[in-house]
Parts: sequence; structure tokens; C-alpha cells
Amino acid sequence: MTVEQAISDISALPLEEQLLVVQAIWDRMPQDAGTTLTDQQRAELDRRLESYRANPDSLLTESQLREQIRDARS
Repeated sequence: MTVEQAISDISALPLEEQLLVVQAIWDRMPQDAGTTLTDQQRAELDRRLESYRANPDSLLTESQLREQIRDARS
């Protein structure tokens, strides 16, 4: 079975079952999977942390972020 076939089969499942598949795959990932950052990624994270420290009130709440996303889609 190819990846494309597996994705097609999984996509045919009800949403709740698709989420169970995703969770099962996630649970089988090694603890350290994907934790290596490039220098560019590390620099970007450092930049974002410094930006937050300089102005912590600039962050959005989850509901504000969701509202902005909904507005952008309209």
C-alpha cells in the first residue's frame, strides 16, 4: 500500500476515526522525533521570545486569534 492509498482510505473514515488514526500515529512517534532545529529556526524562536519579552501584552488570546482567522477567511 502506498502512502497515497493509506491517506485515501483514512480520509474515507468518519472524522472521529480519522482523529483516532492520527493519535495512534502520534503516540508511536519516538519521543525525540522532529526536535532538531536548524540555526535559522533557532534564531527565529529566539527573535520571537525577545519580541514577547519586550512587549508581553501584544499576544493574542486563543479566542482573539480564532476571531482573526475567521475574519481573514470571510
